[in-house]
Amino acid sequence: METEPHSFVAECFWPGVQKEDVRALDERVRSLLDDGVVYRGSMLIRKDEVVLCEFEGTLAAVRSLAERAAVPFERLLETSRGEEG
Repeated sequence: METEPHSFVAECFWPGVQKEDVRALDERVRSLLDDGVVYRGSMLIRKDEVVLCEFEGTLAAVRSLAERAAVPFERLLETSRGEEG
């Protein structure tokens, strides 16, 4: 079982998404935080109607939180930043 936290992005293709939808999504996610998951926030890519939500935690915990918060993700992608290697 995976126990080390990792960084993930939930990729959400969301036709018709508005800034208010993203704000509401952020509030839902933050209200349900638990299981050692850290929510770094979201990014709206208006032209592509895509929202990216950034999390840290185990894959199972991140997936569980995203599902409970009704994050409309297509997939969860493990990420790393340049300084992480």
